[in-house]
Amino acid sequence: MNIQSRKHRIGQGALLLGALLLLAGCSNGFSNLVRPAKSRTMFEGLYYPARISTERGDRAAFTVTVNRADQGIDGAREAGRYEATKYCIKQYGRSDAEWTVGPDSEGLAISNDQLVLVGRCKA
Repeated sequence: MNIQSRKHRIGQGALLLGALLLLAGCSNGFSNLVRPAKSRTMFEGLYYPARISTERGDRAAFTVTVNRADQGIDGAREAGRYEATKYCIKQYGRSDAEWTVGPDSEGLAISNDQLVLVGRCKA
């Protein structure tokens, strides 16, 4: 292997390493790979990943966990409301939900960068 060829390989390796470090350094790096930007719903100009979980015997009852809530409580509230609305429409054809701990509740607390909301779809 000649010197030019070695320099070329070292340059390619450095470029690849730089790209990987750049990706790892991005706060949204992994989630950008998992969920394309076009399919994201933004709140207050920011992305708040949210997931919904349900109880086994009672699909109407749900818990919404909103990540990145430290970005802003208002955006996190709306992301949680949106996730619950989507779920209730999908399951029951209605957007109505009764909240135990809802997006409009006073004194909502963010813990570990997450906002947790609890409710039930009106059937």
